[in-house]
Amino acid sequence: MKLLILFIASIAPLSAQTLAEAMIVKKDGDADKIWVEKASATDVRYRESEKSLNRKVVSLRTVSILFFAPAEYTTALDLFENRDYKGAQEAFKTAREKYKGTQDVPGNYSVLSGFYQMECARKQGNFEEMETIFSKFVSNTLTLKAHKTQLEIYPLYNAVRGQDWPRLKILCEEWAEKKVPGSIRTQIEYCYGMALEGLGQLEESLIAYNKAIVADYAASEIITRKAALACFGIYEKHPDAVLAQKLHGTPDENPNSAGATLLAEAAALVDMWDIALGRGETLPSKFKSFKKFKK
Repeated sequence: MKLLILFIASIAPLSAQTLAEAMIVKKDGDADKIWVEKASATDVRYRESEKSLNRKVVSLRTVSILFFAPAEYTTALDLFENRDYKGAQEAFKTAREKYKGTQDVPGNYSVLSGFYQMECARKQGNFEEMETIFSKFVSNTLTLKAHKTQLEIYPLYNAVRGQDWPRLKILCEEWAEKKVPGSIRTQIEYCYGMALEGLGQLEESLIAYNKAIVADYAASEIITRKAALACFGIYEKHPDAVLAQKLHGTPDENPNSAGATLLAEAAALVDMWDIALGRGETLPSKFKSFKKFKK
């Protein structure tokens, strides 16, 4: 009886754990579907059928493992793509924990879910939470270059979180000449705009915000809108623009002044918002009034 109890205790954890569906590809090209129980950086323990009681262990030096996207991950990704970032974040957390037994193998969905957990926090502006996850995140099993590059610019958001504008400016300038995807460039330029604005360099910050708007406006609409609103904020407070507004319609108005030029830019941006940038979101009424300065 004692031996039977020990045997049951030894197999109970395995029967309760989540199995990750995958394809095992051998050096000769043969491939078979498997159910992974546990994996490390060196080997994989798996079953050849989902309900099999037999396990095999194989070295990752002799095979490649390609995971199928689990239902929990695809559900989370659907929420993410539908911009339900709060719901997606919880769903990705579930997927990350459920398949963490495979996190040491390249292309696993546990680490990928962790990556999107951070992206959900970033898109919601929860930089404190993003930094908390990032500080413990091990990214060496991510396979896409775009994901790795995204992680490389996370220090920018840490500087944003602390409003460390001098440091943020330096970090952004280090990326100035690097070739990156449009979505990454949008983030860099937006952060650069915040840094410059925080340092009082308003004209330069407008240039950076505008670069953020045009870099990837079709796909990065959240940051694009934030950059546009930041521009309106500068047009509202820039000393030259403030003076031009006071003189508008008076004999002292100078249509060729720096302030008048800024107001004309603001009016054009209102049109851009209505046509494309807003995506149905209403522009605050105080910024709508810039339209009267349209040339």
